Amino acid sequence: MAINPSDTEFAIVKETVAGTTPATPAFLRLETIVGSNLNATADPIVSATRRKGRTNAGQRLVNPRVEGTLNTELTSADAATDLLLESAFSGTFDENGLLKAGTTETDLTVERKWIDGTTNMFTRYFGCQVSELALTAEFGGIVTADFTILGRGRAAPSNNAIAGSTYADASTAPKFAGPDVKNIAIGGLGEVDYSTLNLTVTQDRATQGKLGSAFARGIGTAGKTIELVALLYRKDFGPENLIQNGIENPAVSIQFDIEFNGAGYRIIIPAAQPSFPEDSEDGANQMVSVTFSPLGDSASGTDIMIQKLPAA
Repeated sequence: MAINPSDTEFAIVKETVAGTTPATPAFLRLETIVGSNLNATADPIVSATRRKGRTNAGQRLVNPRVEGTLNTELTSADAATDLLLESAFSGTFDENGLLKAGTTETDLTVERKWIDGTTNMFTRYFGCQVSELALTAEFGGIVTADFTILGRGRAAPSNNAIAGSTYADASTAPKFAGPDVKNIAIGGLGEVDYSTLNLTVTQDRATQGKLGSAFARGIGTAGKTIELVALLYRKDFGPENLIQNGIENPAVSIQFDIEFNGAGYRIIIPAAQPSFPEDSEDGANQMVSVTFSPLGDSASGTDIMIQKLPAA
């Protein structure tokens, strides 16, 4: 038989000790889009020495790590998605369901399971963190959340599940779609109609290699950038009025909900600076896009938050 992409399963578990898979992991299944993949990789270094007959003196592999992307469709009450959001934001959901971007890292083990008839094939990647979240909401599509992953390494492949491991199923709530993205409020733009919202949270992460070890000692983060691109139907000069005195771009607040029957998430950006608007023509539609760059807010102590809905 052959392994089919439709039979691939992913599950994740939070690591208590960063870089170490729990002894009896309680895995959370994650529903992914076909094309999601994680791979172990390394940097090849070729010997520069001269060998008899102009032959190659060989190469070594260094800086092993894990890279890839888990592509998902956003839904509510999904425990695996919440873990990935925490890793992307470097924060944790509090007792009221509020997640603030901060400095608390969440390390994960990601397990991929292939099914070939009655044979199971497990690959596990440890010490993983989300280095980028790309959230896309279009009026005529499913809301997607793509999580780019960076990890320390891959464990030896196995045909067996970890002894004592358990698996919780993914949420069966409906996937969010364009009509579920609502209550959009961007300061200064007033009552306008939006076509697309693209939110990207990027953590500048890199593995930290050390002498005497095949695997990295950890993952470091140099900084974080956030970008929200709003595409809206041209109505007035509201986008132009966000820019003052020809060049100044004072910060505005941004908030929008992604919810179905009251359950979902609220994205809160307390302060974000707008770019110059860019016009475009899309068939019969006159569109304009504005890119917003969030900045630190002294009142909230962060630059972006997610509130679970309904709020506790």
